[in-house]
Amino acid sequence: MTVKVARKNLQTDIYDYVWSRDKGDGEYAGKLDRIKVDKDEGYEVIFFIQTLMNKHGLKTANDVHKIEDALHSSKLSSIVMRDDLEEEIESIFSL
Repeated sequence: MTVKVARKNLQTDIYDYVWSRDKGDGEYAGKLDRIKVDKDEGYEVIFFIQTLMNKHGLKTANDVHKIEDALHSSKLSSIVMRDDLEEEIESIFSL
């Protein structure tokens, strides 16, 4: 069974998200939009978290928050490539 992460599951009292393309985004960039994560776009964050949770069988709201916190941590602040973020977060949580 797959986990569905929703907007209400994010810590919107801690992190600010936009719910549409932000000013920094141009038109759909094809491959780049699939390999990068824009950490202030809520839908991209949800998709990233949901994908990682389903890959590793994670299911709880606490798991969502741990991944979200890691995604926004200073350690990962300069990383935007999806594969690199996934690898770093897996390493942090020994997944």
